[in-house]
Amino acid sequence: MKRILLGLVTLALVACESSPSSPGSEVEPTLSLENVEEHLSVLAHDSMFGRASGSDYELMAAEYIRGEFIGYGLAPGIDMYMQTFVGEPGPYTSQNVLAVIPGEGSLAGEWLVLGAHYDHVGTQAGTGLVMNGADDNASGTALVLELARALAEWEAMGGGGPEGRRSIMVHTYGAEEVGLVGSRYFCDNPTVPLGDIVAMLNFDMVGRFSQNGLILIGYSSSPDWLEILSEVDGELPEFRTSDMGLNRSDQACFYGNQRPVLFFHTGTHDEYHQPQDDIELIDFDGMMTIGEMAAGLIVTLAERSDPPAFSGVLQAE
Repeated sequence: MKRILLGLVTLALVACESSPSSPGSEVEPTLSLENVEEHLSVLAHDSMFGRASGSDYELMAAEYIRGEFIGYGLAPGIDMYMQTFVGEPGPYTSQNVLAVIPGEGSLAGEWLVLGAHYDHVGTQAGTGLVMNGADDNASGTALVLELARALAEWEAMGGGGPEGRRSIMVHTYGAEEVGLVGSRYFCDNPTVPLGDIVAMLNFDMVGRFSQNGLILIGYSSSPDWLEILSEVDGELPEFRTSDMGLNRSDQACFYGNQRPVLFFHTGTHDEYHQPQDDIELIDFDGMMTIGEMAAGLIVTLAERSDPPAFSGVLQAE
């Protein structure tokens, strides 16, 4: 993740109790803590050598992600799941890994995007120490992988509302750390019309919930987020909102294309872009809290009749 400077005006919100929503399927996605731990242990292992953008180790992580998508039965979002691109300077080759959970009924032509970047910054100059990036962003990638598995199971069990359900694209982006290159490449080369994407949810550094709490960045991108969150089943965790960082992670190009976004984030810390960002410091219980909230929000967005409206102006770089 590119560093986000928070701490200006953020709005502290007490999460609201869910209110009655339109009737939908009683099937709900169920997340597994064991799966999240396994994904993080693979992606943030020393053998990945920090998953530097454009490196063989970034490709190794991409192949792991593709294998998981195939194992879950997700359809490819592009040929062989890999959207390959060439970046500069270098040049270097990187890739987005894209998968699809198809919708059904009258909503199937509209799309939700779940995204996370899986690259990090490699090894530390001068010491050669591996910077595993457990929080940045193995945490977001692991959570998106588990959400994908749970949502595929939900879809297979007949999840959806009276009008069906929207289609879901699951994106994991390469080369975020060198300028949001992967997500911007997708927005410039979308696999579906960008106008058919009703919302993008981004997960970047979600492993420090107990330390920093949950921040929802981009809350102002739609006037409907409060109402939509109130429709999510169950009691939501407390969260803060901010517009700082709207252009600092992979939601930026979607926001720039006037798509509503929410960026799930648990703040920066002293281990950011340091060798100490390891799995031992990850708050897995907090990740599960965020994941369960996100799963409920995704189901609500997939089933509700009206998509969120867009509002906002992209910040300057």
